[in-house]
Amino acid sequence: MTETTLTLIRHGQTDWNLQGRLQGRSDIPLNETGREQAREVGRELAASGRHWDVLVSSPLARARETAQLIGEQIGLTLSGTYEDLVERAFGDAEGYDCTGKSDDERHAFMEQHGETTEDVIRRGIAVLRQIIRDHPGRNVMVVAHGTIIRLTVDRIRGTQLHSLANGEVLDVTSAEVAAAGAEESRG
Repeated sequence: MTETTLTLIRHGQTDWNLQGRLQGRSDIPLNETGREQAREVGRELAASGRHWDVLVSSPLARARETAQLIGEQIGLTLSGTYEDLVERAFGDAEGYDCTGKSDDERHAFMEQHGETTEDVIRRGIAVLRQIIRDHPGRNVMVVAHGTIIRLTVDRIRGTQLHSLANGEVLDVTSAEVAAAGAEESRG
């Protein structure tokens, strides 16, 4: 059977991104810059010569709209959303202004509020495994959120990524996800 490839994309910019505020589960829409970022990512992906079979996203508006705008460029419609692709819950810190904090300070602050890093990683790996089960052997484009993508890919690859830019694209394979899932179940 052909391996499933997942192309993970962070949604475009929102006003809260621009202001340095934590969004989490708050359903903040894209701004015009975010819409143009999504169109540009779609144009770049369309020009890459690659092919995708399926387009899915987080149910939050900023991810859904990003997926729809990218889909217009690559000839796919959004086929569904996965609740567990939502961003990390920040609890009482949603809307908090992180301007002036370094990446390390911001990440430490996030850890103190709402959903733990380990919970985000477990949820991220589980939802990627579900997407792979739902679309075996397909190339799946997945539009979600910066923290869940970063933490999940870090665990899958054993890396420590920077904060992801709006519209940033990362690929993972079903073999990488399966290996990380096996590690999670042994851990």
